[in-house]
Amino acid sequence: MLSQVSLDVYRFAVTRPGWTAAEASEALGYTSRMVDTAISELTARCLLLQQASDCPSYIAVSPEVALAELVDPDERTLLELRGRINARRREMSALTPAYVEARKRLAADPTVEVVEDKEKVQRVLIEYGRSATDRVLIARPGPGANADIHEESVEKDLDLLRSGVRRQTLYHASTRDHVPTRKAVETITAAGGQFRTLPYVPLRTLIFDEKVAVVARDLHPGDVAGLVVRDPNLIRIFGLLFEFAWGLAEPFLTDNPGREDLTSTQRAVLTALAAGHSDEAIARRLGISVRTCRRHIAWMLEELGADSRFQAGIKAHKAGWI
Repeated sequence: MLSQVSLDVYRFAVTRPGWTAAEASEALGYTSRMVDTAISELTARCLLLQQASDCPSYIAVSPEVALAELVDPDERTLLELRGRINARRREMSALTPAYVEARKRLAADPTVEVVEDKEKVQRVLIEYGRSATDRVLIARPGPGANADIHEESVEKDLDLLRSGVRRQTLYHASTRDHVPTRKAVETITAAGGQFRTLPYVPLRTLIFDEKVAVVARDLHPGDVAGLVVRDPNLIRIFGLLFEFAWGLAEPFLTDNPGREDLTSTQRAVLTALAAGHSDEAIARRLGISVRTCRRHIAWMLEELGADSRFQAGIKAHKAGWI
């Protein structure tokens, strides 16, 4: 906002065309410095105009004219920006019909359907889980779920088993140390469910009766979409991959193995240890906690009778562990 001195000088300028700074100072009672400062403020806002470069007198400019002088460049810039925005909008709008049509074709494709809504994915899983009559194959990467989720899931799994449906689940090896998951596995195993673990499970996959598969799209960490696959050829491939992984996996419920029965996680830890990786690097690579990693290492050092990690690697090779 303009200062009071500037307002007084402007009023004076409107009534006295061709005035000078000295005249304004004398008439208004302000010092020359205060008047000069006001003149600078008014000139910057295009409200004062010096009559000539060699003339110290000024004339007032109306606010409307001053405003036009100030905002015209900005208005031109704004119009140019609006033009570019409208051009982009037209460009993107031209692509919308192609996108909608492609989505329609994809939705109508009976072999693969992309379900992007998380709740709808859950409904699809529940629907196919209830309709399964032969077996359900599940691969679950990542950490275990909390106790509340397991409680709800266990009841559904027990219902499946009671109806004669076989259930095989591959878990990440780190879930062995997850108490809620372990309790759920113990309950379902007692009813006939089968569980094994791998040090790496790449993709969340569920296969129902070899008729439909639901696979996590997993384009990025926050992607919750699922691919509902009905193509029998693709389902067969997913089933073969699952069976191959199942053959490499270790039973979920097992005590600490002896020398001749290392788990896949322990073999992976030992291999990385022999390669010289740190505890943190091994844990990150296998998706387990550093504490769990160190517990495996301590057990293997004791079993091998090794005094150092380097010695453990040598003895492990000699023992045929790796």
